[in-house]
Amino acid sequence: MKVIGLTGTIGAGKDIVRDMLEKKFNVKSVRLSDLIETAPLKKKKIRVTRKITQNLGDELRQKYGGHVLAKIAVDLMKKRDRVKIIDGIRNPGEVEFFKEQFGDSFVLIGIDAPQDLRFQRVLSRARELDPTKWEEFLVLDERDQGNDQPEYGQHVRRCMELADVVLENDGNLEEFQKKVEEFIGQIS
Repeated sequence: MKVIGLTGTIGAGKDIVRDMLEKKFNVKSVRLSDLIETAPLKKKKIRVTRKITQNLGDELRQKYGGHVLAKIAVDLMKKRDRVKIIDGIRNPGEVEFFKEQFGDSFVLIGIDAPQDLRFQRVLSRARELDPTKWEEFLVLDERDQGNDQPEYGQHVRRCMELADVVLENDGNLEEFQKKVEEFIGQIS
């Protein structure tokens, strides 16, 4: 069994990597952010933003430990899949948990791109959770990367430092897909 974890900066291209991995291995991924319960907020007609999901994730990690979302993800994984994909790793406690659980079978892929390019991609994808102003993007990006964050907070930059490989998405889509295909060939 192989467990592939994805971490990366906002708008860097994690979805592209996840989609390519899902297609290659014919499995569905587990997105850690999907494990954060937002239904009560939506029921109250509160707009769920990236900041709100960051806050909720931080609260869970503060209360139950940095590994809590990773533990839930492992419990949800289908045992029969020979490859498992975990998307959205944002705290080193999650990385450590996966390494403890799966040892050398765990591979962490980091995805990064220049900040201004990531903001343009965020604007073009126009997701409900995404910021629409540069200043708002900067604040969320700094928090996501771990600047001035408590131990239980978002720490993507530290997760990237723990990655087995970092794929730089600083070109066009075709160039990046080629990088991803080359890496997938190495781990297949």
